[in-house]
Amino acid sequence: MNPPASLSPGQWPMAMEQGRVADAAFAAAYARSTDLQRAWTKTGLAAVFAALGGPMPASRQRREVLGHDLDLTAADAPLDYVIVLCGRDFLSPARLVAAVVPALCARARDVAAVRVGGAWPKPLLTALELCGVETACRVTSRDLTGLWAELPSKGRGAVVVLGDVALPAGLPAALAVHTARIAGRAGIFDRDGTGFDADALSFAHPDMAFFAHSGPCPELPSFAAGQGDLAQAAACGYDVVYAASDQLPQALAVAPLALGPGRETFWLWPQLPPQVLRVRRLGAAVAALEAEPAPQND
Repeated sequence: MNPPASLSPGQWPMAMEQGRVADAAFAAAYARSTDLQRAWTKTGLAAVFAALGGPMPASRQRREVLGHDLDLTAADAPLDYVIVLCGRDFLSPARLVAAVVPALCARARDVAAVRVGGAWPKPLLTALELCGVETACRVTSRDLTGLWAELPSKGRGAVVVLGDVALPAGLPAALAVHTARIAGRAGIFDRDGTGFDADALSFAHPDMAFFAHSGPCPELPSFAAGQGDLAQAAACGYDVVYAASDQLPQALAVAPLALGPGRETFWLWPQLPPQVLRVRRLGAAVAALEAEPAPQND
């Protein structure tokens, strides 16, 4: 069998190219979104960039002499590509942004978003547009096998899996896999009922179940009353807790992510810093002994 032809920057496996979302679909999604929805997405996007420190250097090398005479050199550089993969049940623009921006900050040469088994919802296409990601594709579950077979011709890369997407065995050795999944539960501890924008939360996470533990429960389909106070919330299995700013230290003991008022459309995956989406190399040697100074004659 002949080796697959090399895929140049901007080119993707055939399964992706055949399901590539047209520019007109991006434009239509953007036009259908409201000014407020775009503002919500931009607010979350800007905060994610700030949290991740912005773009990394094109390449880095650091050398340190450590204990036990270890001379250690660490180098990293951008991957050839990153694919953000989600299933048809994934609906959150905020969590999509939080998966895409690390790849952009890592300076991956190509970034694409792939949806398995369903059309792209318009808020997600708008989020990708605002991130500057122009490649979104729709594939079937059967297409995935062919996709992985072609990826080695694109170089070294990574896939970020959002939600429950089954990956086949025998993925390419040059492909790193990172998962970013949630249970889909959020707790809200809003003492006076005015601290959080329920509409913004519903837009950012339409696939999340919200439980209001204090204050009035918003009359929205994804909201329900929660039981107990913040000190008891650790047993609730929340992915995120929304609480007043002065409660955030306590909230960090309850959920992996704790967000205050004004951060309804912000999300961050702790396991996805830009550094994990880079080609990393290590070198180790025995540190040379420093020569002792020659004795001085009086």
